[in-house]
Amino acid sequence: IIVLNGIPVVLMELKSFMNNNATVTDAYMQIRNYMKSIPSLFSYNAFCIISDMLTTRAGTITADETRFMAWKTITGSEYIDEPGYETLVKGMLEKNRLLDIIKNFILIQKEEKGDIKILAAYHQYHAVLKAAESTVKAIGKTRQGGVFWHTQGSGKSLSMLFLAHLLRNRLSNPTIVVIT
Repeated sequence: IIVLNGIPVVLMELKSFMNNNATVTDAYMQIRNYMKSIPSLFSYNAFCIISDMLTTRAGTITADETRFMAWKTITGSEYIDEPGYETLVKGMLEKNRLLDIIKNFILIQKEEKGDIKILAAYHQYHAVLKAAESTVKAIGKTRQGGVFWHTQGSGKSLSMLFLAHLLRNRLSNPTIVVIT
């Protein structure tokens, strides 16, 4: 458990890679069991991490196992094709990055069946940071913000929400137009 000022914000369930019967799915199911038996542990939970030390993924308490995603970069400038435990820990849990993720890259989507907590994927996180930096520079000097490009189904709409949030915090009363 990662505790921030006494508040449990990240729960990690790690299974041994030495045990062939222990899988990432077992880690996910164990977190579901904790949610039933210790619900207070999740009152302030930002996200969870599941791992068998070979496969490591992060997701929220409302995500099903398929929505737990790998973190495929440490610095944001390299891509690691088969990331493991170390990539996620160094790339996502570095102190300042963790605080930034908690503050700016988790959102709640209201649904009829209940609220859904959404955590930005690694590519959204790094692309939004670059887009925000480029926008701030464009306003100040170059007037050229650039292009934000992702493939179909990659979460562009969510990325734009994360970007709008960052720009509201970094710029003085910006006008943001969203066209879908």
